[in-house]
Amino acid sequence: MTNPAPTYQSAFGLLQAEAAPDDQFVWKADISLQHPLFSGQVPIYLITKEAHLSPDMLRFTEQVVANVGEYMEKSLLFIQQTLANDPETYKITTAERAWLDVDISEFPLEFPQLTFYESEEWMMLFAEGRFQICDPFGIAVSYRSTVPVSVDNLEDSEPME
Repeated sequence: MTNPAPTYQSAFGLLQAEAAPDDQFVWKADISLQHPLFSGQVPIYLITKEAHLSPDMLRFTEQVVANVGEYMEKSLLFIQQTLANDPETYKITTAERAWLDVDISEFPLEFPQLTFYESEEWMMLFAEGRFQICDPFGIAVSYRSTVPVSVDNLEDSEPME
């Protein structure tokens, strides 16, 4: 499916329509982040069922993106604690368990991406990491509003077409 041509100006940049699967619509922007935990480009995606972005969704996304460094730290800590509390579920190997005790600045996940859905649901994906469960799609934290609710192991996911 092809998205409509509209773009949206947000507080963090121009959101441009891109092709999306499953009769959905997606808008993308990249932000430049300079933070002690990550420096570089961070992709931002907004996915909807309708061919437009609601003002509420755009406003919520802008609030999260304005504090992306804090959410990155919150996400990394949440992943670290979740993996430490349940290493078997996440298939953490004996060698990988040592990484669960490192300072968050050394936690082995990289390349954050944010994906927003309707109803203030979103996720922060770390596209790469040294944990075996990060291959091939990374690991993510799902949020409801500003609260992390789950760590999502994406190793068995299907690639988007």
